[in-house]
Amino acid sequence: MGLATDHFISEFEGSTIELVRNGWTKRLKLLIDGHVVAGTTCHLPRKITLTGTLTRGGRTHAVTARSVPRYLIFTKDTIEVDGVELPTKRIR
Repeated sequence: MGLATDHFISEFEGSTIELVRNGWTKRLKLLIDGHVVAGTTCHLPRKITLTGTLTRGGRTHAVTARSVPRYLIFTKDTIEVDGVELPTKRIR
């Protein structure tokens, strides 16, 4: 994890799903439509999985965000809904 903030955004049926990592505070958060649904600290590189639920059209969907270390400071970050990985856009 670097010192900067990493921000990943995906969309699912009109809802925004975000994975935000803050290098200064060592926090990782999963947000759905701007509301924090899961979060943890990440002082050392490790595999982290955050989960939440999203209700659209009367159906509840499982949302999973994963951060998997690659090398010492790089990670592969993904967002899935019902087990299907969504395209993710990285912004800073």
